[in-house]
Amino acid sequence: MLDAAPILPTMTAAWRDEVGYGDIVSYRFPLAENGHTGRPKARPCLILETEVRDGLRYALLAYGTTSRRKSNVGDEVHVRRRVQYLAAGLDKPTRFVCARRLLVPLTNSGFVVSCMTDSAVTGRLEGNPFERMNAIRGRFHASRDIAEDARSSQRRGHGKRSARPTFLGGKAVRA
Repeated sequence: MLDAAPILPTMTAAWRDEVGYGDIVSYRFPLAENGHTGRPKARPCLILETEVRDGLRYALLAYGTTSRRKSNVGDEVHVRRRVQYLAAGLDKPTRFVCARRLLVPLTNSGFVVSCMTDSAVTGRLEGNPFERMNAIRGRFHASRDIAEDARSSQRRGHGKRSARPTFLGGKAVRA
């Protein structure tokens, strides 16, 4: 009976090769609080992107918290419904603060690997939280593309446009 259960590649020792956006991992996200000296605690983090740089695979992680305080806010993905947070491998309602991100290699020692699965992956977003994450990712991609286009334009020597008015048919029009 148990041999019929599907084995998810992200929940095995090969997780580093299989993870992607929407997966939840356990990671020791560094704390920004002043005076904190100990090792950061393991917390759920949402993978927003994966990419390869110089042959090494990286993940862009969003900070996860169960706190309802307003100290960590911005571009949030809320996982509130019991069926959704259980599917994501979470114990209770959690919000992922996508404004608080960290790009780390998947070989980083901050990942907390389960001795049961040999994986840092706890689960995966589904439903509305997954759609919300994709909307946030879309905005991040658009911002990145706009910034790259502006840098490319400056490299080509186009710089900024003149703000002087141009006269067409006797009416001032901004160029």
